[in-house]
Amino acid sequence: MKVTKSSACVLLVALSTLACAYEDRPPRRLGADPAAYSPDRAPTDSTDEPETPTKAPTTPASPAQASPAPMLVEIDADQTMNAVGGEGVGVFVEYTRGGHWHVWWTCDTAQTKQSCDFSVSASVASGNVSNLDVTELEGGFAAMSTPSRIDAKSTTTTQLHGIRFDTNPGAVITVDAAIGSLKDGAFLFFVQDGKVNGGFSGKLTNPLQLQGNAP
Repeated sequence: MKVTKSSACVLLVALSTLACAYEDRPPRRLGADPAAYSPDRAPTDSTDEPETPTKAPTTPASPAQASPAPMLVEIDADQTMNAVGGEGVGVFVEYTRGGHWHVWWTCDTAQTKQSCDFSVSASVASGNVSNLDVTELEGGFAAMSTPSRIDAKSTTTTQLHGIRFDTNPGAVITVDAAIGSLKDGAFLFFVQDGKVNGGFSGKLTNPLQLQGNAP
């Protein structure tokens, strides 16, 4: 996978490794949502502008503790990513000014000879989701479980599967992705400052909150 327009860095996308190494600094505006994530938590009517981010948790939670709240990251508007279907596992999030989102994913079938059973959801913290486009989800399906949440599923091999949808400009979305029973922030990707994940090689949360750097 490579970032177009602003970086020539090529990634070998895998569940646990990034092939590009930059300074290991968290992406800009990396922080925890003040409210802990729950899949059944109804979106609030808070404003789209998040509170001042706090330092992300650095100590892994013990099995008895709740999962950490999702990190909030700022992503470059109007940037795209490329990946070859079947060559690596990834869930890619892109934002275009005006409130337009593209969430898409790939499997590593060419390497493993196995398919990936993806479950991907996207929800908006304030306002509703609109203009859902499932053209890139052939063989899978997506549904609006609430006016502010999309749930998509697909069995992916060498295809590029994904969804497109709109929110209010500048809205914060939460992306939650799993492959079978595996949920790992290592296969979530975005662009910040022309770099994949802002050059951050640390651990991202899954779910992950994202906001475009320009409405």
